[in-house]
Order: sequence, then C-alpha cells, then structure tokens
Amino acid sequence: MYIKTRNDIRKGFNLVENIKQYLENNSVVLFKTIPNNPLNAVFDEKGFFLSSEAQTKYNSIKNEPHLYIAFIRDTLGTTYIGKSNQKGGRWKRSHAYHLGTLARHINNTIRCDDQNHNHWIDAWMNRNEIQINEFFNIIHLRSEVLIAFIPFSLYSERCFLNLTKEEIKEINHTTESLLIQNFFNSNVGLLNIQGKK
Repeated sequence: MYIKTRNDIRKGFNLVENIKQYLENNSVVLFKTIPNNPLNAVFDEKGFFLSSEAQTKYNSIKNEPHLYIAFIRDTLGTTYIGKSNQKGGRWKRSHAYHLGTLARHINNTIRCDDQNHNHWIDAWMNRNEIQINEFFNIIHLRSEVLIAFIPFSLYSERCFLNLTKEEIKEINHTTESLLIQNFFNSNVGLLNIQGKK
C-alpha cells in the first residue's frame, strides 16, 4: 500500500495552487453569445459555439493532452473539471461531449453516445428562456460561464511527447482526481459529483 509522505502532500498542494493561479489568470468566456448581451448563448442542432477567445485558446491546445475547468465565478455547484487525452479534445461542436451534448439535451435529440449533462444546463442556463430562430437558437445563461484549458506542462514534469498513451492517461487522471478532491474539500460544488453541493 502506498503511503503519502509530507513531501507528496506538499507537492500536491503546490500543484493545485499553481493550477488555481493559472485558472485565475487564463480563464475566458466559454460560450459565444449574441452581440452586446453576454448572457445569451448561441447554439444550433450541432451544438453550442465557443467564444472567439475560448476558440483561440482551445486551438492552441486541443491536439495535446490537457485539463480544463469550466465554471461560474463565486457560485457553488457550477464547476466542472475535466481532462482530454485525445487529439481534437472534447470541445468540438458535434462531439459526444460537452458542446454537442448540451445542445442535444435542450433539443431532445440525445444520442446513445452522449453523456448526461442535464445538470450542467440546470447549473449554467435557464431552460425557460430559449429563443428559437431560423438559423440558430439562444438560451439565457445564469451568469457568464468561464473556462481555462490547462497545458500538460503546467502539471507534469515530463514532456508528453516522450510518454506512452497509458502514462499520459495516468497523469491526467491523477491530476484531475487531485483537483476534484481539493475543490470538493474547499466546498466548491462540482458538476463532476452529481447531487453533492
């Protein structure tokens, strides 16, 4: 059985603090919204759209392993911590994760490979305030939803190019779990943990 030493605990604490600092300095608005109204997010049958700032940051990291944290600032129960081990990441519009799944939940067109993100919609959006238009739809956000894409180099001392897929997955899984536990212990309500605020 592996026993954490004080050095392991200190290293984990420092890692989480570094990621939180990165989150504070590098978060951008997640969803594209209509001009002059940052609380009306745009979507269609394929999915939601990333904001131009989020798309720029995502394009620079989407083909590398990374973590991401999406959240509403100062609100309990609205934070999601995730990981990507695959090229293209998990924030493509029609992907079975996130942007596509959220829209399909709202449109009642869920596919068998979609995750259940209804609780994300309840945390971030108002289902009673949806406008259906010819080319796109609009849903009212409860608050601006922010996201930070966290580069592998920030939380790993090794270059992912020199690692196997299994090693990358293990590092991502371990770091994601560490963040989830730390946020949960800090009474940050997580969308990762349904039913626990």
